[in-house]
Amino acid sequence: MRSTRLNLFSIMIAVVFSLCASLVFAGGATAKTGFSQAQESARKWQADAVLVQIITVSGDMEGTSRKWSYLFYSPQAKKGYKVDVKDSKIDQAIEVPSSFTDAVDGDFIDSAQAITEGKKKGLKGKNRAMMTLHIMQQGTKSQGAYWNIVSDQADGRSTLINAKTGKFFRHQALK
Repeated sequence: MRSTRLNLFSIMIAVVFSLCASLVFAGGATAKTGFSQAQESARKWQADAVLVQIITVSGDMEGTSRKWSYLFYSPQAKKGYKVDVKDSKIDQAIEVPSSFTDAVDGDFIDSAQAITEGKKKGLKGKNRAMMTLHIMQQGTKSQGAYWNIVSDQADGRSTLINAKTGKFFRHQALK
């Protein structure tokens, strides 16, 4: 009888621990969560700073990540500025060279919505997704901002979601 109670107690402890662990180690935030912090930092750097890219290499299949990098460009200074937001705090902000100069309008769908739309159109993944938001010009019929998603089961392709409309655009081969 005592060993039965001990086993039940052990099972309860294991269940409670696993529930708590999943909450503690659950994904982070969506891309828009840290955007205003990053933008404020960039505007202190250069008043004319515009968003040109958002990226995470450690996202999950829910469209969240513990760390998002926001790249801004100053047309006047002709320089870039990268702001890393990790666990909802600015982790690093540095001036960088930037090959991206086309501004992404702040009116874009969030990363979670992009993942959801991608899943509707066949995006598969177990745990991880790399996500990038930036202006695409070549290979698209309409220029504009797109979410480019590559999951841990991408099968050699990325999924493009129009960041303005939230609509699936296409799957494309990784090169």
